[in-house]
Amino acid sequence: MQTLDSSEDADLELMFAEIRRYPLLTADEEKTIDARKWQAVEALSAVFAEVADLRVTLADALTNALECPPEVKRFPSREQHFTLRRELAPYFADGNQADAARGAAKILRGRASKKRYVETVNSLNIPASLTVGFAVFMLRRAGGQFADAVADAVGHWSRHWQSPPAPIALEPDVHKTLRRALREYTEARDALVMHNLRLVHSIAGRYRGRGVGYLDLVQEGTLGLIRAAEKFEFAKGYRFSTYCFNWITQAVRRYVGDTGSLIRLPTHVQDQVNKVYRERAIEQAKTGMEPDAGQLAKKLGMDKQKTKEILEVRNLAISLDAPRYDDDDGSSLVDTLTSEQFGDTTSNAELDSLHRFLGEAVDQLEANEQAVVVARWGLHDGPPLSRSEIADRLGVSREWVRQLERSALRKLKTQDGVQQAFLDYQQVGTSA
Repeated sequence: MQTLDSSEDADLELMFAEIRRYPLLTADEEKTIDARKWQAVEALSAVFAEVADLRVTLADALTNALECPPEVKRFPSREQHFTLRRELAPYFADGNQADAARGAAKILRGRASKKRYVETVNSLNIPASLTVGFAVFMLRRAGGQFADAVADAVGHWSRHWQSPPAPIALEPDVHKTLRRALREYTEARDALVMHNLRLVHSIAGRYRGRGVGYLDLVQEGTLGLIRAAEKFEFAKGYRFSTYCFNWITQAVRRYVGDTGSLIRLPTHVQDQVNKVYRERAIEQAKTGMEPDAGQLAKKLGMDKQKTKEILEVRNLAISLDAPRYDDDDGSSLVDTLTSEQFGDTTSNAELDSLHRFLGEAVDQLEANEQAVVVARWGLHDGPPLSRSEIADRLGVSREWVRQLERSALRKLKTQDGVQQAFLDYQQVGTSA
């Protein structure tokens, strides 16, 4: 066998050796493993309904999801905020489970029969990963420890609840039941993951050579596989390998789109770019000539102008070492950049004047429109925020933020002087 020189090849050999220890599962084996996973989730839900302190903690979480949703600025990382928001979204004030969450919180805090508590918890349809996250969070409040990413996010969020969660006192048998159910869930989920890791390596191999390391692709694909294992339900009648394929592919493609080039493109735009360039390569191989935008548009059934724009997307990046002009060998684009420390005085004065003018124009908007415009374009002390982040900050839906943004821009466009200020700014930038 040839000696492996690179550390990456050595790591790959170790991973392949580990994967070979886990053969593909049969349909009956998948059914048995998945049944164990959902039995563990049902056991956790039953404990939530039976123990008073856990019922109250779950009710507090539902109430705060409705009235105090997690904000991105209160988390150590955006990924942690995204994880929690993804799980809790149905229970926000604008979610499809908002009414169920509001009614369940009231019932769980009141007096009812055990059967009513169980029915109430089950009616919430809490996802498996969120059920486990709540269980680990409650276990930690009782002094126990268990690793879980969703529970970490819930812990950070709970520090900003309307009323801080109180410590929980659990009976030894309840504590034992929680830990046993969490262990059974984790073992079943990990079994589905380990027996399908070879699919991750197969899919990641298709995206090699796109500016991203193979090991990074495998890592992202594995995260997609874990997510699929958490959501998979064998009772719906399909195999896990079929179900997880799209989750793995989506995770890998999204990672390639985010990090594979200097300029990040939305996933659907990147798909269009790949489709057009793939068709161009096919036509060039057939005819020996490079097809133009019109020929590609006809082949793909797309608009000619849109095809032309897609072909130009890959030309957005340019080297700073490129010459300023085609016949200029003495200077490059980097020579035209001004120092950040010693900028142009005239440009600074013009920019300050423009900021004052825009500030006066924005002040004429309604308060909620002002908040959206200021946050969306970074007119405050901080970076521009996405619609999702603004929605979290204002406690509204992303669609409402989008409508406020459109309304504000429409009003600004009709204000006297805004259009002229924009034209003057463009003229100054062109002449510079």
